This record gives sequence, structure tokens and C-alpha cells, in this order.
Amino acid sequence: MTQLSSECLDLKKTGQLVYFFLKKASERQMHVTKLRLIKWIYLAERESYKEFGEPLINDKLCSLEHGPVPSGILSIIEGKKENVWKDIFSVARDGSRHQYLQLVENCVYSSSDDLDRFSDAEVQLIESVWAEYGVWSSKRLETHLHDASAFPEWNWKQGDKTNWIELETLLSSVGFSDDQIPQVVSNIVAFSSPQATSSGV
Repeated sequence: MTQLSSECLDLKKTGQLVYFFLKKASERQMHVTKLRLIKWIYLAERESYKEFGEPLINDKLCSLEHGPVPSGILSIIEGKKENVWKDIFSVARDGSRHQYLQLVENCVYSSSDDLDRFSDAEVQLIESVWAEYGVWSSKRLETHLHDASAFPEWNWKQGDKTNWIELETLLSSVGFSDDQIPQVVSNIVAFSSPQATSSGV
């Protein structure tokens, strides 16, 4: 069974994806919690596997209590790793356990035209994710991603910590056959190496 290395995360592309969702949310004057953003990103990453047979940002995916998540960006948002996107967004607490994200005043990106790490097809994909899930609350997103019939790759029970999602499991969940999966995994591993994704922030 196969997982992407945590070193594979495409930092620049991930920063642009965060910008995309936060920009869309700001246009609707929406508050964006950590949970809400993470769910949007997971849905975009999953949809990329389904549509293209490859990841969008190369994050290592895992199952946690509140659903499946992209682990690399989650660690950065939670402050476990340095925020390499300080020129894109900031993270603040409201006095409760919730963390909120917003674009910084002098963000390095100003429109969707700045998403130079994304192909036209990928931009269409994230636009479709936003169109379907952009207005959903954090709670509704969490409940949706807990639906085992729709997201069978999520596997977590009380007492578990982090359950990593294998590529083979995810690909099967999004519709690839047992015969297709080995070659798709081989292609993903070949094109998701740290060397291939280390183009900077």
C-alpha cells in the first residue's frame, strides 16, 4: 500500500488554492474556519484524483475524528509547522477553540488569474468544488464527509489517532478498478516526488 511523502506537498500550488477559497469566501463576506477550509481542500484534492487520476497539491491524506483531511496544510494552519504563506493569509482565534483564516491586506495574489500553478482544467475543477460546497457550513461539510457510502476512504473510530489514507484505497473509492490502480499509483509516485514539486512558494 502506498502513501505520498509529506515532503511532496506543492507549497506554491497549495498557497494558491488557499487563496482561491479565501478570495471566494471574502467576496461573500463569509467567515472561514480551519475546518471549513480544510474540507474544501480535501474535496478538491479528492476530485482531482477522481477526474485526473492524480493529486492536485500532493498532500498526504489522513482520517481524523472530524473526517478525512490533507495533513500537510493542516499542520501549518494549526501552527505545528511554520506558516510559509504569511504573505497570503493569517490565522486567528476568536477566544474559543475555533481558528479563522483570512487573506492578509497585501496578499501577493489579487485574482484567479494569478493561479499560475493550475491548468485550465484544474481551475474548472476547483470552481466546481466551490460552486457545490462553497456555501456549506463547517458542520454540514463535516457531516457530509462522514458519510461512509460517499467517502469510504474515511476510516476512524474512537481511540484512533491518525489513520493514513492509502492511495490504493482512495483510488478505489473514487471509481478506479483493481486493474487500473497499480499503474495509476505508479504514475502518481513518479510525478509527485519532492524534486518534482519543490518549485518554491
